[in-house]
Amino acid sequence: MNLKIRINLIITLILALVMLIGAGMMIDNAREDVRAEVDSTTVLALHLLDAELLHYVSDYTWANNGDKNKVDIFRLQSLDNVRHLRIEFFDAQGNLRDSNRPPTGHGNLSPPAWFEKLMSKVSSSLKTTRRPIVINNRILGELVITPDPSYEIAEIWHDTLGLLSLGLLFFIVVNGMIYWAVDRALRPLNTILDALTELEHGHWSARLPLFSLPELSSVSSKFNAMAQTLENSILNNHRLTTQLIRLQEDERKNIAHDLHDEIGQHLTAINIDASAILKAKDLTSTYESAQAISIVARQMMEIVRQMLQRLRPAVLDELGLHASLNELIDNWRQRNRGVSLSINISNQINCLNETMAITTYRIVQECLTNVTKHSKARLVTIKVELQAGCLKLLLKDNGEGFDPTLNTHGFGLAGMRERVEGLSGSFKLNANSGAGVEIHVSLPIMLRAAI
Repeated sequence: MNLKIRINLIITLILALVMLIGAGMMIDNAREDVRAEVDSTTVLALHLLDAELLHYVSDYTWANNGDKNKVDIFRLQSLDNVRHLRIEFFDAQGNLRDSNRPPTGHGNLSPPAWFEKLMSKVSSSLKTTRRPIVINNRILGELVITPDPSYEIAEIWHDTLGLLSLGLLFFIVVNGMIYWAVDRALRPLNTILDALTELEHGHWSARLPLFSLPELSSVSSKFNAMAQTLENSILNNHRLTTQLIRLQEDERKNIAHDLHDEIGQHLTAINIDASAILKAKDLTSTYESAQAISIVARQMMEIVRQMLQRLRPAVLDELGLHASLNELIDNWRQRNRGVSLSINISNQINCLNETMAITTYRIVQECLTNVTKHSKARLVTIKVELQAGCLKLLLKDNGEGFDPTLNTHGFGLAGMRERVEGLSGSFKLNANSGAGVEIHVSLPIMLRAAI
């Protein structure tokens, strides 16, 4: 069951409950009204009949000396408009002599049985009034007044039927209006669902319109911000993947170039010198060739060391992060003697595990490389320390800087950010044209496993 049908069903049940309560209260009030109406009519009828009895005493005396069959003391048939009472006059022998009801009945339309059953408490609480008629100490008969609420019940039924018809019409109209209002209010949910479906299918440009309702407008703003962040992240990942592939191919190309131009040439030289030794006829030629082989071998060892250092610094595994960073900074200082360095590296960083150590090393290495290539700085500040369970890195220069809104696609910055976020850290870049660059990195500490 969808939300729209559920809301309409709840509202329908509430309206039906309200209508049932209202109908019950209306029936209860109708019972009291019928009882009060019948009681007041009974009292009034008794007063009228008493007055009629006094008025016609002389008529009865005359009639008593004449024809008793023509005695008509109360003329009850003229009271046929008193519908709430059945007034009957019985003579001394119990014969019905007069009544305000015709023999054929009142002829009104009767309400349904269930309504009469609901109103039955009224009839059971009403009592029949019997009054003996005595004139000149002689019993002439008995006047019986029986409450008859059927007319009043019939009128109430007709009124109730009209109210029920109006209530049913109101119920249908209100339900229709509520259904329309709920459908209109929930219509933006279809738009939100469509936008989510677009994102699910990889259409990262999906956005929501600005809704008129404040709550949905807030949802729209948050969704659009989330979609924009997701789109930027996906594009950055694609760009980073492309750059990684390109960098990998460049690295392979450089390694192949070094192997071919450096190692290959040195191996060729060694082969020539070895052949010369094999063909030598005196010790002098053999000594010179062996000496040449030794020189070339040392050059090859240096080339291999440089290649390994570029791929992974061996000192990081041998001496730890603190010594590795100092060696990296010292080597960089020798190549950039015009730049002053302010260094503060904590001795406690050697306790970090391998992943954090290589990440810290590569970030410092990349920042120094960027200073050399782009910054033209005269002062570089490097701080690496442990604070409140985090590794804090500050790398700052006073160089030319750059506009981060125009230069955010370099592999260096993207690679550093990816490394930091991969370790659940935070990366903050402050850069302005002509004001240098400042990088803050915070990484949750991961200690080296005990051996």
